[in-house]
Amino acid sequence: AVVTIDRPEALNALTWSMLQQLAAAFRDIDATASAVILTGKGRSFSAGIDLTAASEVFTRDESEKIHDVVWQMERCEVPIIGAINGAAITAGFEIALACDMLVATRDAFFADTHCKFGIMPGWGLSVKLPRLVGINRAREAAFTSRRIPAQEAFEWGLVNHLCDSSEDMLDKAMALAKAMSRNDPDLVKKYRGVLVEGYGTSYEEAREHERRKAWEHYRQHMDFAKIRSKFEKRRSKL
Repeated sequence: AVVTIDRPEALNALTWSMLQQLAAAFRDIDATASAVILTGKGRSFSAGIDLTAASEVFTRDESEKIHDVVWQMERCEVPIIGAINGAAITAGFEIALACDMLVATRDAFFADTHCKFGIMPGWGLSVKLPRLVGINRAREAAFTSRRIPAQEAFEWGLVNHLCDSSEDMLDKAMALAKAMSRNDPDLVKKYRGVLVEGYGTSYEEAREHERRKAWEHYRQHMDFAKIRSKFEKRRSKL
C-alpha cells in the first residue's frame, strides 16, 4: 500500500482536512498488506502544518484520536516505510518519525522549527528524536531550527537508506516492503507491536512486555510443523 501526501503546490503543507484524510488512510489500511509506504508528491515530503490555517489545527479537541495522524500511524498493524523526498519540516518531521524506517533522497532534509514559530511539539518529536539520535543532537535540532541534511541524518542513524533520486527511493522502499512480504505476516505485525509499545517504556518494562507477548504467541499461535518445514527448506539451500 502507498499513501501519498498530495499538495505539491504548497510543498505538501498540511491542512486540517488533509490531516483527517491521512489519519483515515492509516486507520483503514488493509491488514493483509505487508507494509505501507508513506511519501510526498513533488519535491517535498511535507513542509508541516499550513500556518495560514493553524487555528483550525491547534484549537481542536485533542482527545479526538480518530483524527490524530501520528496516533493512528503508531497503531497501524503493518510496518510503515517513510520515503522522504525533499523537506520534512516540523509536523512533517514528526510524521516521518512515526514511520518504522526511513528511505530518503540525498537532497532531502529534516528541520524542527517549533521554536522558530512558537509552537510546542505534540506528536512526539521531543520524545522520539532524543532516543533516536541522542539528547544533545535533539537539543541542537530543536533550539537552532537548522536543517539536518539527509546525509547527516543517515550518519546519525535517523535514515536507513540514502538514494540518488525519487525513483530510486521508491524502488528501495518497494524492495523493503517486498522483503517483509516474504516473512510470516502475523509475526511481523506482532513484532512491530512489541517494538512500538516497548519503545515508550523503561528497559525492564519493555523486556517484561516482550516476554509476555512472546509466551502468549508460543502458547496460542506457534505452528511447529510449519516452522520445521521452513527451516529444513532453508537449510537445504545453504
